[in-house]
Amino acid sequence: MLKRLDEGTGNVLAYEVKERITEKEVANLSQEVKEVVAEHGKVRLLVRMNEIPNVGFGALAERLKLAPYAKDIERYAIVGDASLLEWAQSLGDALISGEIKHFEDLQYEEAWRWIQS
Repeated sequence: MLKRLDEGTGNVLAYEVKERITEKEVANLSQEVKEVVAEHGKVRLLVRMNEIPNVGFGALAERLKLAPYAKDIERYAIVGDASLLEWAQSLGDALISGEIKHFEDLQYEEAWRWIQS
């Protein structure tokens, strides 16, 4: 499940990731990123996860459509368990040209301050 968090505003998008991510959820994310980039020029992402998500083939194919927007990601905050942070950061490093920072779950508020600063 890829759930958009209400705290995200303006050029900041925030999501919580759990269990399985569907193709439709990734398509919605892709559309939201496109809209924010069109309006603000850059996007900042905060992703909170407590486990490595199961991504189906259709969702993976849809996710690749986000690749052209990787250069438009200004900041990427990853919140979660340390082992997951390493996995998510290595993925982010491969795709994102902006700043990437990881935070433990207890640092959630700090992550918000960083992503919005």
